[in-house]
Amino acid sequence: MEIKGERIILRDFNEKDFGFYNDLETNSLTYQYSKAPETTEIQKHYQMLLSSINKFRERYELAICTRNNEKPIGRISIKLNWAEIREWEIGYALHPNHWKQGFGVEAVNLIIEYAFNALNAHRIVAYINTDNLMSEKLMNRVGMVKDGTLREVRICNGKWCDESIYSMLEREWNERRIV
Repeated sequence: MEIKGERIILRDFNEKDFGFYNDLETNSLTYQYSKAPETTEIQKHYQMLLSSINKFRERYELAICTRNNEKPIGRISIKLNWAEIREWEIGYALHPNHWKQGFGVEAVNLIIEYAFNALNAHRIVAYINTDNLMSEKLMNRVGMVKDGTLREVRICNGKWCDESIYSMLEREWNERRIV
């Protein structure tokens, strides 16, 4: 699978990407607002996502690559949360070397567009640690609406953390495209 944007491409990970994937997943800044995976989990998860590429998918985990060299700079995922209401959840992580350059905004916009156009989504959601101000800004920039705050729903770095839930509805996406 491949989704092309102006400056980036979202594509399936491949065998050659594991070095980058491992670097991203073991970077302390990637998980400063959530629980980091165990080292053994990273390899297992990577093999699982490679094996699911050609199957019917309820979860997509894609490499975020720059168009000029197609090397990964991050990852973005979308998974089916609730089939009955066609709700999909997004998540993302960029390598810190690529923060604050607009790549996250472009990637999230591309995956939202894909969800509404190709996956028949009615609602897209994202859960953001309330301390993660950069992600909250990203959600606002792409036009997602803050639905509320879930109090102490995760343990992050040994303490309870609150999360904000953001969403966008299919009609909001369509209205945005008309403007």
